Amino acid sequence: MEVLRRSSVFAAEIMDAFDRSPTDKELVAQAKALGREYVHARLLRAGLSWSAPERASPAPGGRLAEVCTVLLRLGDELEQIRPSVYRNVARQLHIPLQSEPVVTDAFLAVAGHIFSAGITW
Repeated sequence: MEVLRRSSVFAAEIMDAFDRSPTDKELVAQAKALGREYVHARLLRAGLSWSAPERASPAPGGRLAEVCTVLLRLGDELEQIRPSVYRNVARQLHIPLQSEPVVTDAFLAVAGHIFSAGITW
């Protein structure tokens, strides 16, 4: 029940972060920025670096930065609740993390599957 309450709070915070419905282009840009920030934060936590030159953090104090903070908090909560699901995912999927191209290909394959039906949220 607590997980549902937290999820509802998270959803409300996300909805509050946007005053209007974004266009598809804005939605894609926001999702890309959120995903990039999330992955970057998790890599830093693991003591790894990020070589993508296009990485630009959301403006501090901005709404997208607020959403990033909430997303990271939610990720931490999910990992605490179900560590067997959210930790060592690459190992569970038998993906060797030997090089950036391998990781990139795996990430793009997962993203392609998630978005195969288009943006549905």
